[in-house]
Amino acid sequence: MSKHDDWCLNANRQPERHQSVDYSKWILHLLTWDGLVPVMMLSLPFLIRRFGPANNDRFLVMSIVAALIAGILLRFSYGMRHIRANYCRSGVKRLQQAGLLAMIAVLVLVETLLCLIPGAGFKGADLMFFSVVGLFYLLVMSCVLYPGRRE
Repeated sequence: MSKHDDWCLNANRQPERHQSVDYSKWILHLLTWDGLVPVMMLSLPFLIRRFGPANNDRFLVMSIVAALIAGILLRFSYGMRHIRANYCRSGVKRLQQAGLLAMIAVLVLVETLLCLIPGAGFKGADLMFFSVVGLFYLLVMSCVLYPGRRE
């Protein structure tokens, strides 16, 4: 990407205004909201199996569903707030919103898979699958959370 976008150039192809991106804030936001929070949500089934009541699947399902709903609402509200406040064009914002919804759906599917896998049944292929999905999630969310260039 160039430092100046085409729509900010005057008739002489000189920049009318300088735009920059606060990359440190962007990376920090990405690592906290889309690094730590999903890891905490994805570790919830293991933590409940380990420290919750023994052989109580009803408690496991209810607590994970409640945490999942709270996580979805929280991620959606903060993600939409971030997208509304960024400096991207409206078409890019619509793509970011679609990406946010798609990645929330991916997190729900992964959480469901983690609930179905017993604690001792987590194998190397499962780890590879979840690592690839996690990397894909972070790559898409880095595009979704792109703040745009400031004026």
